[in-house]
Amino acid sequence: MLSVVFIHNTPVVSDRLSLYSVPVSLSCSLRRHLRMGIAKYMPLLIAATALTLQGSYAYRVLFVGLLGTKSHTNFYMGIVKELADSGHHVTLVTAYSSKESRTNENIREIWIPEVDYSHNSPNRFNISFSTFLNQLTEMAPLCTKSLRNDEVQGLAGEEFDVILLSPFNDCYLSIVYQQQAPFIYVNPLGISPTLGGIVGNPDFPSFSTLQLYDHSHPLTFVQRAKNELATIATTLITKYLFLDTMEKDFRNSGLCPEGLPPFEEVRRNVSLVFLNSVRELETPTRPYVPAVIHLGGIHCRPAEQLPKDLGKWAEESGEDGFIFFSLGTAVKSVDLPESHRQMLVGAFGSLKQRILWKWDDESIPGMPPNVRVAKWLPQQDILGHPKLRLFITHGGLLSTLESVYHGRPVLGLPVFGDQMANMKDVERQGWGKTLLWDDLTEGRLLKEIISVMNNRTMHEIVQSRHRLMRDQPLTPRETALFWTEYIVRHNGAVHLRSPIAEMPWYKVYNTDVWLVFVMTSVAFTWLFSRIGLTVTRFLIRKVKAKQD
Repeated sequence: MLSVVFIHNTPVVSDRLSLYSVPVSLSCSLRRHLRMGIAKYMPLLIAATALTLQGSYAYRVLFVGLLGTKSHTNFYMGIVKELADSGHHVTLVTAYSSKESRTNENIREIWIPEVDYSHNSPNRFNISFSTFLNQLTEMAPLCTKSLRNDEVQGLAGEEFDVILLSPFNDCYLSIVYQQQAPFIYVNPLGISPTLGGIVGNPDFPSFSTLQLYDHSHPLTFVQRAKNELATIATTLITKYLFLDTMEKDFRNSGLCPEGLPPFEEVRRNVSLVFLNSVRELETPTRPYVPAVIHLGGIHCRPAEQLPKDLGKWAEESGEDGFIFFSLGTAVKSVDLPESHRQMLVGAFGSLKQRILWKWDDESIPGMPPNVRVAKWLPQQDILGHPKLRLFITHGGLLSTLESVYHGRPVLGLPVFGDQMANMKDVERQGWGKTLLWDDLTEGRLLKEIISVMNNRTMHEIVQSRHRLMRDQPLTPRETALFWTEYIVRHNGAVHLRSPIAEMPWYKVYNTDVWLVFVMTSVAFTWLFSRIGLTVTRFLIRKVKAKQD
């Protein structure tokens, strides 16, 4: 009998039932001929078996990636596409429809454009902390609103083998509870104290800074104190302002299934956390439990040929080449202050390189002849083009990962969120520079552009990191596929769960033990000092009495 195990859709003959197992009663010669014959036709046998059994191990996957920016979808789709291409059936709940979802027969897209969170985004150049807090509370009614969708309501009557959930969509924990299926959190950023806490990942604010901070290791005492306080504040804000608000809104909506425990209890059953981070590139490196899986760069791909017209424009840039400038999808061109726009136009017009500028309109007022604008551009194909001399970026995580993947140094103009921290990391690592908008002048911009373009060391450093990013035992897509299938095969893989997830912080770090040690030491020190003092006084009195 042929026993086949499918790993990454590759049939592997099991050791337990081997085609080489021949009864002992057969002669050695006969067994040898059988082995030779079977070995000769083994590839054909495996291929035939794979074709016969193809699809029999397909899983039904629910992926909820609603709330967040449009750029997050690029990370999500890397996972979705790999699962679908491997034969699994993926139901994707999203606010941003994509061509891949509409053309892949293994992807069913539930598109809910009315909860497109980008419509609620304020002017990114004027965003404040209070605005950020307001955005968190606005997510709760949007999440509940999406659950009222007829197609989403129909999911309750279906069965899924595994659920992948963005951390911004916790109202869908109700579906996780109803399905009683293993689930994975998919974070489009790196690790956070909250997500790390639910899988028991140890957190060390002494050297691992929050993503919104730009401190570099080693931290000073003040920086460590600020990072510790910020970590506590982030945890409290996430729990009481975001999660509790979302749960309260959901329970008041009338959609709550009977017997649903608190969200916090459902969250603790998470099997894995997928991160948009490359562990080998993290500085400083930090410890991770097995339930934390790094998929940074899953959206990256080799560059393809540019569209004909754009390719001709790039090739005609000659030896000087061209510069690519993009502020991503979350920052709108209309929000760019006029003074900044004039500085950019003036600086770009002074360069001998051509400039390719992602802009939301067909043209830019006062546009120089060497500048070309477009509403949409194939960023990775541009980054991989041999004529590209420099990438000027807002410093979003996806863009910085793409820059490393294609080995391109960058000049960063961060606007909001984690962009400043991302660019400070780039600067510390030595493959780019950061220019703040408040410090922007035409002369300063020209100076930094020329500095980065002509810096050979930066090119060498980013090439080194490019090689590190690509030198992994499995690609990010293969990693996502393996671990998604793994937790289904092993019923949630509870054996990977760290005991830290169930322990209070003071037990994790032995705070109570150290406190007892310190108190005992203080008590013994006090006791011995009192005894010594008493004995000393006694001896002094005795000597004095003898002298008298």
